[in-house]
Amino acid sequence: MRRGALVCAALTLGALGAGRCVAQSAFATRVLEYRPAPGQFVQEAGFDDPTAALGAPVGAGTGDGDETKLVTLGGFGGLIVLGFDHRVMDDPKHPLGLDFIVFGNAFWSGGNANRRWAEPGVVEVSLDANGNGLADDAWFLIPGSHLPDPPTAWRSQTWDDDASDPLYPPAYSWWVPPGEHGVWQTWAFRLPAHPFEDAILVENPNGPFATTEGVWGYADCSPTLVLGDLDGDGVVDAPGLPPERFYTVPDDPLTVGVDAGSGGGDAFDIAWAIDAGTGAPAQLRGIDFVRITNATNVVLGPFGERSAEVCGVAEVRALRSEGAGDRHDVRSVRRP
Repeated sequence: MRRGALVCAALTLGALGAGRCVAQSAFATRVLEYRPAPGQFVQEAGFDDPTAALGAPVGAGTGDGDETKLVTLGGFGGLIVLGFDHRVMDDPKHPLGLDFIVFGNAFWSGGNANRRWAEPGVVEVSLDANGNGLADDAWFLIPGSHLPDPPTAWRSQTWDDDASDPLYPPAYSWWVPPGEHGVWQTWAFRLPAHPFEDAILVENPNGPFATTEGVWGYADCSPTLVLGDLDGDGVVDAPGLPPERFYTVPDDPLTVGVDAGSGGGDAFDIAWAIDAGTGAPAQLRGIDFVRITNATNVVLGPFGERSAEVCGVAEVRALRSEGAGDRHDVRSVRRP
């Protein structure tokens, strides 16, 4: 019996003969932790509700980012932990061997896919090994394109809720997240200044006319398309297409642009996950939790801090035929 059928049977039995089967959601269904770091929107309604990261995303296309359904992580080290209502498997039937997708509000500058308004977040995954439904087991890092030696990138930032104190940021009282007080620290894997902090836009290290992507493996780097826009031109080609069909098709993270038929976002292979301390492959058969952490520590003048936003996390929909397996093996893809 397939795993989905087993879950269905168990739920039916648990309903005391009611004969109902509760469908599994294609999207994250639980917030287990939300702790933003200081940032310009952490006290602003519409940006500070972590439940906005649950369910299907809302996309605005390649030329703009939606602001109607998202949550901000604030400054460096701000994080959110999300869970599914079932285990997401490392499944070779997933297209390109990719297993889940994180959606944000990144978009292209001037229609150029190699120049983006992007706010990268580092992604970690965890398996509920002890079966208690809590995200208290080991976490494993997806290093992506720019974290070849994670221990050397582990950094802290000290904050102070006293905006008049010049020693520690933030400089504005409305940047302090609700519930934070005194002096405290956040920790995260920090991405390198180039190309993530030294300019307003995040540009493809492979060049302005590249067809191969040089930044991959992070959240909030790629556009989320409008529901039903099958070719990324801003026009809805398939009215009535349900989100669970559209936003579960991954875009190839190693190719510039958005693949036809994909809803966009940043797609990940569970096989990319490593032990951040040793670099050894995690070899997870599946995951139950995803943690997204803001990985840059820069304030870009009037644009404020570079802060990852999240508007959804989806499981990739398996194909009937065999997929590509773990094609983008993190150990074999060249990095800078």
